[in-house]
Amino acid sequence: MTTKSRPQTSATQTNPFRSADHLPKQRGGQAPDPSYLPRQRAGTTPQMHGRYPDFDTLSQENAWDEVTRKVVLKRLEPYGEPKFFTPQEWRTLSAFSDVLLAQHTAPKVDVLAHVDAKLHAANGGGVNGYQFDDLPSEQDTWRRAAAGLDETAREREAAQYADANLETQAAILSDFMDGKLSGGAWDGMNVKRAFQVITGDLLEGFYSHPWAWNEVGFGGPAYPRGYMRLGMALDEDGDQREPWEKPETRDINAALLKDNEEHLGSKVKADEPIDLDWLKTEAARAAAISAELAANPRQFRANSYKRLLKGAIQPKENDSFRLLHVHKRAVPQDRMRRYTDDDEVDLLIVGAGAGGGVLAQRMARVGWRVVVLEGGPFWDPDADWVSDEAASHHIYWNGKRIIGGADPVAMGKNNSGHGVGGSMVHYAGYVPRFHPSDFMTHSLDGVGADWPISYWDVARHYEACEVELPAAGQDWPWGHVHRYTHSPHPVSGAAERLIVGADKFGMNLKIGPVGIANGTFGNRPHCIYRGFCLQGCKVNAKGSPLVTHIPDAINHGAEIRANSTVLRVLMDGARATGVEYIRDGQIRRQKARKVAVAGYAIESPRLLLNSAQKDWEDGVGNRHDQVGRYVMVQGAPVVMGRFPEMLRTYKAPPPEISTEQFYETDDERGFKRGFSIQTTGPLPIGFAHNILGEGHWGDALREYGRDYNHWASLGGLCELLPNADNRVTLADVTDHNGLPVARFDHSLHDNDKKNIAYAMRFIKGLLQQSGAQDIIAVERFAHLIGGNRMGFSPEDSVVSSDHKVWGTENLFVTDGSACPTQGSANPALTIMALSSRLGERFSRGQVPDGQPTPQPKRTKERAELFGPMG
Repeated sequence: MTTKSRPQTSATQTNPFRSADHLPKQRGGQAPDPSYLPRQRAGTTPQMHGRYPDFDTLSQENAWDEVTRKVVLKRLEPYGEPKFFTPQEWRTLSAFSDVLLAQHTAPKVDVLAHVDAKLHAANGGGVNGYQFDDLPSEQDTWRRAAAGLDETAREREAAQYADANLETQAAILSDFMDGKLSGGAWDGMNVKRAFQVITGDLLEGFYSHPWAWNEVGFGGPAYPRGYMRLGMALDEDGDQREPWEKPETRDINAALLKDNEEHLGSKVKADEPIDLDWLKTEAARAAAISAELAANPRQFRANSYKRLLKGAIQPKENDSFRLLHVHKRAVPQDRMRRYTDDDEVDLLIVGAGAGGGVLAQRMARVGWRVVVLEGGPFWDPDADWVSDEAASHHIYWNGKRIIGGADPVAMGKNNSGHGVGGSMVHYAGYVPRFHPSDFMTHSLDGVGADWPISYWDVARHYEACEVELPAAGQDWPWGHVHRYTHSPHPVSGAAERLIVGADKFGMNLKIGPVGIANGTFGNRPHCIYRGFCLQGCKVNAKGSPLVTHIPDAINHGAEIRANSTVLRVLMDGARATGVEYIRDGQIRRQKARKVAVAGYAIESPRLLLNSAQKDWEDGVGNRHDQVGRYVMVQGAPVVMGRFPEMLRTYKAPPPEISTEQFYETDDERGFKRGFSIQTTGPLPIGFAHNILGEGHWGDALREYGRDYNHWASLGGLCELLPNADNRVTLADVTDHNGLPVARFDHSLHDNDKKNIAYAMRFIKGLLQQSGAQDIIAVERFAHLIGGNRMGFSPEDSVVSSDHKVWGTENLFVTDGSACPTQGSANPALTIMALSSRLGERFSRGQVPDGQPTPQPKRTKERAELFGPMG
């Protein structure tokens, strides 16, 4: 635990970091003394030891865009007096932060300054978009944790936590992480979850700092320049460096590296090898199931797109790609039509995301008068977005939501959007289709629910939306076989490694599909592979409704009214007459002939429940207690593997390659339905969350962080089955408008747990066969859908096959909350396709007036796997 002097050494001829011997899990859980590394020569690293001693991210600040440069350089300024914490809290929490992050000597990153500013700016409101039901607010969680640390230190014979010796501080931190602290300030809190809350903020403060970027070798913000050298080089290190990037040092103190004296960190054991024969058997059986489905000619009707030239295939009835400015990223609004609240528009849409944005474009295009009310801002990518993880929270939903159940689902950036474009503004970019089987899981597998429509009712809308995004990828062999309009993007060295490894045991990995332009697309430029897809695409290469549908909607007379929060739907018996909303502090009412709710899986049920009124005392559409039920997520475990070569996965979009080979039910696996596997590309903060999530802290956390450029990351998407008790209700807490916030309770069931465990085991095997020397694995969730599900009758659902709310004449739900099952595919494209289908039915007069009529459920005798429902 003490820093040792480092004798002079000479550079070696081979890269010592091709080996994983320095990693804690390969050393019985012990982290090496960081002084085995040379002193930093360029720029600064925390404690001034570095694996990249001649690399300084800040040397490239003149190549960054102005808004990004401003937020990053501000982190180098002295913070001043605390604005949220008291002096005593600051002292205690600074000491705790130093132990967590192994900052035992100067120079140190002032991590607590980041947290203090964040909590102060929240002004008592939501911070990260959710609150555990067994914790107080995030602000109070921090204060009680500070008090609890001092109380526990006094129990262990120290005046306060900051006065305890390092061993005592570390022991308290370890007990905090394991949830073993109790009494006093800890009572009434789930201590283990409190640890997650506060350490998440501390990791963000550390790994968003340029000094930490120097330590891990992160290239930093790459806009407007981007990255060009993505794959592995042919040399020993495999390191495709840009001109400004630097290699790892070969100058290490081998004696200090071998020293196994105990240093602060973890005791997580190394993973056992996954049997290759098992991998081959499982992969072969999954491939056979896919082939059996592929043999049915009614299912597989591949489209015949021919990629003659990049961008040659263009949307037929959507000019959005031409309407954007060539050099500016903001959507032109100067010609947008403005309606008054008293104008009874043809269609009022609540929410401008995947569902609302597509429907607005479809209906404006055929002459309907359309108003979209969006609670968030109308984004200008040039001015509003930054190439930075920590400074992008404003594009996520940060309003408070209460989460509970046995397996609560974190919200915020992982699941919810805010502003025009919705969550697709910050989605990774994957746009796979659901499979035909997803629409009838109950008939096929006896689980989940059948949809009142089939895949074939949506198929041509999938194709249309893929052209509009545009989607890029290799020919797709699973589900409904099809091609993509743009050829696949180049991939990183990590993807190259994984493709070779998968081939060893019969796994088929494909590049894509991603909704990212590969080549110019009208006035939208080519992807520059900057890697910040989850922070908003400043290039406009990634497709989201903000750039794919909103411009054309505006051009055809739609109004996108941003910063307008809808409070409730106004009903006159069975008819919706409009909505009540608040804008600029004033409550207003917008009239409409039809209303479509598209606020996504949490806010749409919340809106219907908050719209309780005459004739709808339990909430609109909720006469049978269905609103808010059957909310689903996907199990999304992340498994990372460490490789000898430099992979630099921060380059290229996070989504690169994927497989749906294990998508369908295989009864031999012991559970129903399946999963897909996709690459992810965590940036430094996300990477550190995964490391801490497996139990590594202190010196171990820092050592894994320094190893960042050697890691590849894969994520599973496991289909979790719908359950009535996984639901949205109204909480006792209210928002700043005085309305109850949403409460989401979620618990895994046996089939879900088996699916996730199997997927994690298989992904570990894939990484090992690809040459991984160490593995980190954590469980998480992604992709909310359900809550207002589509069904056959009001007793089992909220909306009909035409998305019309049961018992109403003109109220619709047109977002992911209408989906009855989740599938193992990212849901964005399906949400878009469903809205496109509804728009087509509106324009053709195929949605009958009046209340919807229940339809008979699919029976085994009626079940036609590959045909429309009629």
